[in-house]
Amino acid sequence: MNRAQLRALADELIPAGSGMPSASEAGVADRYLDELLAARPDLAEPLATALEQVEGLAPGAAIARLRDAHPEGWGVLTAIVPGAYFLNPEIRAAIGYPGLEARPIGGDADHADLLDSVIARGRVFRPTPRG
Repeated sequence: MNRAQLRALADELIPAGSGMPSASEAGVADRYLDELLAARPDLAEPLATALEQVEGLAPGAAIARLRDAHPEGWGVLTAIVPGAYFLNPEIRAAIGYPGLEARPIGGDADHADLLDSVIARGRVFRPTPRG
């Protein structure tokens, strides 16, 4: 996989601005790509394929070609770049997002109260079309 190419494309998608670092400055093609691919190894091959499809193109042209002619590659690139960006704890801290947090409900609590808002709103449904 061409990490230099990924850095360039990632910076095209997430440039530095408003006090935030660019994607490459945040480690999108390095440490956080490795972390993302450790969690989602199924994305490694599609990412490599997407990068191969636009090899040698300038970042803007590569982005346009993926978006317009290779929707699978576009999808994987636009999943991986922001995903890796927000794996960086400094990025999450800068936007005030701590990441996923476990919020225990309570040991002995009666969990029926979790449904109170659902019960209070009443029945909500959409009828299915009849053929």
